Amino acid sequence: MQEKTFSSSSPDGAFNLHYKLWGDEMDHTLVCVHGLTGNSLDFRPLAENLAPKGWRIAAIDMAGRGLSDYHDDPAHYCFAQYMNDLQNFLEVIGCNAPASCSWLGVSMGGLLGIRMAGQENSPIGHLILSDVGPEVPQFDLDFISKVIKLSPEYNDPLEAIPILKMAKGTAYSRGPMNDEEWLYLATTSLKKRESDGKYIRNFDPQIAVMFDKEPLGEEELWQYWKNITQPVSALRGELSTLFPIKTLEKMRAEKKGHGVIHHTIAESGHVPSLYRDDQINLIEQLLRRGQEAQAE
Repeated sequence: MQEKTFSSSSPDGAFNLHYKLWGDEMDHTLVCVHGLTGNSLDFRPLAENLAPKGWRIAAIDMAGRGLSDYHDDPAHYCFAQYMNDLQNFLEVIGCNAPASCSWLGVSMGGLLGIRMAGQENSPIGHLILSDVGPEVPQFDLDFISKVIKLSPEYNDPLEAIPILKMAKGTAYSRGPMNDEEWLYLATTSLKKRESDGKYIRNFDPQIAVMFDKEPLGEEELWQYWKNITQPVSALRGELSTLFPIKTLEKMRAEKKGHGVIHHTIAESGHVPSLYRDDQINLIEQLLRRGQEAQAE
């Protein structure tokens, strides 16, 4: 694994974004973009499995998450700025030509992927969406808004595991996980605060400001969806309310070009962990199928 940074810019000036690379530069690239409160480590289990099989995995920490810089002005945690940052990221990793990468977007990363795939001469040749579509029920947006404003503190990541497990069997379940996977989720979701050694959530609390104002961005996403002709694969958590079946059916009905391949992740809600072998194997199958579809 390589850890790198690049510079992007906002109205306030330049800032640094962190990213991770697995695999050979000559291999086909899978760009991985996390959810609202996630970070690049969400994709490590997937990347360590796929890199030896001929895939280059590029996973970014969006601004305000993981090791990337935080914005002084929370107004910059918006989709327009995220898109600017991602376009810079794709250029840095050599994936700015049309259909030059595959894209795995988890929740927010999927919303950004829909925007990117719906642009003319998009760099995305195959879009994989993890439990998200072009619209999200207001109930789920309200719930997420409340959750991201919580500010728990722990003496050790182990203390967070019982809290995380409370989501099991609900619409926000990560699905079945073993003890090692629960510890990984807790560890990567937290960071140590230098002032007192407490463990806090691994993102800037200020992301809540723009989420409340424009949770899905200023533009209606269905207009981007109608422009997407590339193959799309959609993962849906069986228990998820954020990505309802009716949204998936509308996506299929309004899709041009290649169709939508859909898979339900059993016992999972929003969002599937993508840690487990069955989920990783599924993504590998989808990637290979996506390449075959593009070659047709």
